[in-house]
Amino acid sequence: MKGYHILIVEDDVMIGDLLQKILQREGYDVSWKTDGADVLSVIQKADLVIMDIMLPGEDGYQMSKKIKDVGLNIPIIFLSARNDMDSKLQGLKIGEDYMVKPFDPRELLLRMKNMLEHHYGTFTRIKHLHIDADTKKVFNGDLHHEVLFTAIERKIFFYLYENKNSILTKEHFFNYLWQLEDRNPNIVNVHIKKIRAKINDVAGEIIENIYGEGYRLNTVVKK
Repeated sequence: MKGYHILIVEDDVMIGDLLQKILQREGYDVSWKTDGADVLSVIQKADLVIMDIMLPGEDGYQMSKKIKDVGLNIPIIFLSARNDMDSKLQGLKIGEDYMVKPFDPRELLLRMKNMLEHHYGTFTRIKHLHIDADTKKVFNGDLHHEVLFTAIERKIFFYLYENKNSILTKEHFFNYLWQLEDRNPNIVNVHIKKIRAKINDVAGEIIENIYGEGYRLNTVVKK
C-alpha cells in the first residue's frame, strides 16, 4: 500500500502520534492535524482521511461535510470515542466507515487497505507516479491528477511499463506501433519527450535513454 497519503485529523496527541508512527511504518505518507482549521489547505494531496469527531472548533462531521461539498471524492474513516448508534449512523451517512476508540491498529489497517483498494484499485508506485496497469491510467503526484495521454502516448508508456527494467529499441516500438510506411526515425524520440514532460520526468530518470540502444522504464529511481 505504499504511495498512498493519509491525513489524520486527531486532537489527542497520544493517539495522533501513535497513528502516525504505525502508518509510516506500514509505508504510508502521513499528514497529521490536531484540528480542522487548515484541513482544506492540505486535503488535495490526501487519499484517505482518518477523522476524529470531537475536535476543537468545527467537529469532524462538519469538517467532513466541507470536504465532500468541495467535490473531493476522498474516503473518510471516523475514529471516535462515541459509541452510541446515532453517532455511528451519522458518521456512516457522511463518511465511508466508523470505528470506536479504543481500537486495534490491525483492524484499522485492514479496513484502510480494503477501502483504498475498493476506492482506487491496485496501483504501482514509481517515484511520484501512481500506475494502474488494469485501467491503463497514470496519476501524477497523487490520485487526483490523472496524466492526460494521447492514445499513442498511452500505448508507448504502457509498452515500456509492461517491459519495465528492460531496454526497448526503436525497432521494438516500430514493430509494436507503426506500419513500415510510417517509420519516421524521430517519431519515437518525439513521443517520449512529450510523455516525459507530462509525467514530470524531463531529466529522464523514470524513462531513461540508454545511449545507442533505446529506452528503459525504471521501477527503482535514485533519489
